[in-house]
Amino acid sequence: MSDNWILFVPKMPEHVPPPGNAKAALEILEELMPDADEIEIIQNEHVQFFDCGANLETVTCPRCSADIDFDWWGETMSSDLDEETGFRLDAYSMPCCSTPVALNELVYEFHQAFGRIALCAMNPNIGKVSDNAVRKIESALGCDISVVYQHF
Repeated sequence: MSDNWILFVPKMPEHVPPPGNAKAALEILEELMPDADEIEIIQNEHVQFFDCGANLETVTCPRCSADIDFDWWGETMSSDLDEETGFRLDAYSMPCCSTPVALNELVYEFHQAFGRIALCAMNPNIGKVSDNAVRKIESALGCDISVVYQHF
């Protein structure tokens, strides 16, 4: 059986909302997704990668829109990750146009995100999150967020 998650990650990778804000956003998720198997906060001391799992289709350069080879992307992800301090999000020369771009600036289809904290809902059974719901969560957290649809 496969599972689906919806993750809400601050767009600024290093940003961690105050605990009260995160708790308020979690309560909004519980209200919006009453059928979810589990709703939780994942927080790390360092920046981590919140992927879309099997949903990943393409990785594209934000400067020239060329598709990025998955081998290059995987090698770059590995070189950017420090096991003790997480992702550095350094700028790398794109293989397509040589423009320096950080991993969190690449265009992912389906979307993926880097951050220290994520609010996660497992099997929420709601489909796509409405723009209104995103605004409510952003308001509670006090920051802009990325929405990641994860499937395994």
